[in-house]
Amino acid sequence: MSAPELRTKYGAAAFETGLRFQPLSFEERVGQRDDLDQHFTQLWLDFAIKGMSRRPALDTRTRLLVLTGQYTMAKSHAMLEDTVRAAIGVKVPPREVLEIILQCVVYGGHVTVEPAIQVFHRVAKELGLMEELRGSQLPTDGNDRKRSQEAERKTWHPDDAADPRCADLVNRHGWLAVGRGLTLRPRHHLNILAWLDTIDPEFAGLWVKFCYGGMYSRGVVDDKTRLLCMVADCLAVGEGTQAKGHMRGAMRNGAAPREVMEVILQTCVNFGMPPMLHALEIFVQVMAEDGRLAEIGNPPRSVESYAK
Repeated sequence: MSAPELRTKYGAAAFETGLRFQPLSFEERVGQRDDLDQHFTQLWLDFAIKGMSRRPALDTRTRLLVLTGQYTMAKSHAMLEDTVRAAIGVKVPPREVLEIILQCVVYGGHVTVEPAIQVFHRVAKELGLMEELRGSQLPTDGNDRKRSQEAERKTWHPDDAADPRCADLVNRHGWLAVGRGLTLRPRHHLNILAWLDTIDPEFAGLWVKFCYGGMYSRGVVDDKTRLLCMVADCLAVGEGTQAKGHMRGAMRNGAAPREVMEVILQTCVNFGMPPMLHALEIFVQVMAEDGRLAEIGNPPRSVESYAK
């Protein structure tokens, strides 16, 4: 069946949305599904395309950056290319799209990020974006020269600042790295850094300088968006513990609970219902622990407790 015939059969709204988010592959994907099972095709379009892709809790930029991170983590390179092209097509800055790919190195490692960089580089060259990307690079020392220890210290939790471990770790590993962790992960970062430092101080220094002093201090994407993408990255590989911390971090940096929840709900489209439900229970626990359940409708803390 031709593309115009499929558009007539399934509706213009589905095609307009689908082509916006999957400009390379959408028509082919509809055709393949229609050849095999038209009822499934209609269900998929109604749920994933006309339904989840058009919900207003996330703006288009954030939704596409979230998907960029998830496809990178999942090593879904065809979908990643489609999403990169879609993001650039709606004027998301190429530097921001690349940044979300690069941030995946923290949880996915270079084995995950290397092929994603290759996809992005090829698309960027094809679309004539290399000059813009070269012009928007950070200097080799990132944002270090712009940062202020006095200003950032005001963002540390009082318990962390008063902790006897803090001064020693800052002195040995540097405030640029340790301080960023204290800002982003209050009452958590000090524990994991101290633990790693006990096991292997050299590795602890390399780790904190790369992740917190480096990747988490780049400032290419605002922290709210970056942390929403980090939640999504974790969910793409089933990592609930770190996702929990980033859910809190995103809200500390201005994300509404509904935005965090939308990242979780969107995950079911590409990764299925079980990881989405697990992450949703984690999020409900976070909101309960923080006394904010009323902001999401006062749900029970788990499906099992609701059943009781």
